[in-house]
Amino acid sequence: MNIIEKSIVSSLFFVAIGGSVFAQNASPTSNYDPHEAFNPLFYTQNGNEFRSASGYPGPKYWQNKADYVIAAELNDVTNTVSGSVTITYKNNSADKLPYLWLQLDQNLFAEGSRGNALITGNSRYGNRGEKLQGGYKIEGLDVSNKAKTVKFSSLTEDTRMQIRLDQPLGAGEVITIKMNFSFVIPINGSDRMGHLATKNGEIFTIAQWFPRMSVYDDVLGWNTLPYWGAGEFYCEYGDVDFAITAPASHIVMGSGELLNPQEVFTTEQLKRWNAAKNSDQTVTVRSEAEVLDPASRPLKEKLTWKFRIKNTRDVAWASSKAFVLDASRINLPSGKKALAVSAQPVESNGKDGYGRGAEYVKTSIEHYSTKWFEYPYPMAVNIASNVGGMEYPGIVFCGWKAKNESSWGVIDHEFGHTWFPMIVGSNERKFGWMDEGFNTFINGISSQAFNNGEYKQGRTDMRSAALIYQKPEAEYIMLSPDAMREANIGRNLYSKPGQGLDFLRNQVLGADRFDYAFRKYIEEWSFKHPTPVDFFRSMENGAGEDLSWFWKGWFLENWKMDQAITSVTPSKGANTSPGYDIEVSNLEKMPMPIILEIKTKSGKTDIVKLGVDVWMRNKSWVVRYPTAEEVVSVKLDPEKVLPDVNPANDSWPAN
Repeated sequence: MNIIEKSIVSSLFFVAIGGSVFAQNASPTSNYDPHEAFNPLFYTQNGNEFRSASGYPGPKYWQNKADYVIAAELNDVTNTVSGSVTITYKNNSADKLPYLWLQLDQNLFAEGSRGNALITGNSRYGNRGEKLQGGYKIEGLDVSNKAKTVKFSSLTEDTRMQIRLDQPLGAGEVITIKMNFSFVIPINGSDRMGHLATKNGEIFTIAQWFPRMSVYDDVLGWNTLPYWGAGEFYCEYGDVDFAITAPASHIVMGSGELLNPQEVFTTEQLKRWNAAKNSDQTVTVRSEAEVLDPASRPLKEKLTWKFRIKNTRDVAWASSKAFVLDASRINLPSGKKALAVSAQPVESNGKDGYGRGAEYVKTSIEHYSTKWFEYPYPMAVNIASNVGGMEYPGIVFCGWKAKNESSWGVIDHEFGHTWFPMIVGSNERKFGWMDEGFNTFINGISSQAFNNGEYKQGRTDMRSAALIYQKPEAEYIMLSPDAMREANIGRNLYSKPGQGLDFLRNQVLGADRFDYAFRKYIEEWSFKHPTPVDFFRSMENGAGEDLSWFWKGWFLENWKMDQAITSVTPSKGANTSPGYDIEVSNLEKMPMPIILEIKTKSGKTDIVKLGVDVWMRNKSWVVRYPTAEEVVSVKLDPEKVLPDVNPANDSWPAN
């Protein structure tokens, strides 16, 4: 097949050929407005010293910092977590803060919570018929500044706590907040945490488990949207040290580095754990056969597992006496090493399931580290549980029944979230597509690469997808997750933005320009808080292309695309070479490139591509195709890579 790439120039030649006129029906009415699609005033604000016009952080960009020291204990009889937290919060803004806001996400599971009132019984984010008995019990709240007691009052409203300071926290100042907390672990905590009964014991997956600072930023000030279930998280970065005390029969895995393996493993397990750090092959630290063997755990009543992770937005952990434990080395581009870990019950341990978990973790992280940005944490832990799929820094929870491609897919997806939103710390509660959609996009590339395409994904038929995306009831991407119909979350947060980036990469910019701009976006916003506009600007600057038409139609609106072949006629004109004039009309509001497949009588096939620029001032465009042969068929977008909603007008002769 010949490929003819055509660029737009100021004047185009006309070609002529003798013979009859071939035409479609009369040109249909177009809803397209080129001036709306290509309006130059897409950006309503200039860049500033905090957020540059380039889309990168400006020279005076700032964000506050929250460090945590946490000590907690799991009671596997009462299914409770209790502990204490010390928060060291630094105000890096130029503002005085008369009050502070904290996130109390466990209160979603308290009786009468605002979020529970929004969740139907069959919702992924509900408790699935479970009686609500959770929520925080908080005691001993104390606030100090430079070891001096600070006078304050506090208010708890649903999943938020406000601490009202007697004296404002000044610019550059540090304040310390201490409290004790406890809560009952829900069985299904909005499919993000909970506990699962297996034949060898309960698996506890613990997240959103300690009071955390809300983000104070230069965009909205305090970000205080409640936790309603569908919207995920927006957290400040900082360093976290946490210690988890659990029954000695349990294995505990958490975010960051395990600091005391010699205290919590048996002698043989410690030997295997250390061997895994130097092995590219999976090392079984605790085997399926050893799960029921009391000798596979230290003979004590309780053990305390200590973890540390730096420059993180969150931490999570899991605990169970039912865990099989596997591990292997992760090789990072800089030469650094990390540890891939998979913990699963025996029911999930086959090679068709999470018996390959450590391999999947290792391969996924090595790919993303090479392709986009290096993995920043000492460990990467997969936990098989009753959580369908949820991500936290250095640890993910994945559905325990997943098999083969599904087990690879959920691990790869959840660890892809390391890059969005763990490294690039977007506001998931408002803009869920900035983590789910970006991650869906990089997952497609990762699956193509894994094990020579073992789980390679097929190409998406964008025409079929468009019939779903562009229905009026499908809403649009730029909505907060909690404001969407739950049925639309999958397409608006995951597939539509993911496929939009894939489209930009493959049909508009090319892989080189797209990948360079995308890597720079990740690098510049690593461990910071970008907005959608920052992303749009950074991609345009890095790739050197005005993409406002795409952001507008694909993300901010739900515009339809419908290109049509409205006529195919022999070219006429003096002193021209023979050929055909192929008129393509844009009938709906979304502009897209033109891709034509042209076949001649001899069997020759050409692909003609024109950029979206042709629609800047036109509702129809004539493509001149030079040939001395008779053209027998013309088809728009033969590979179905464009989201055209009406295939009936895409071919000539007409279907």
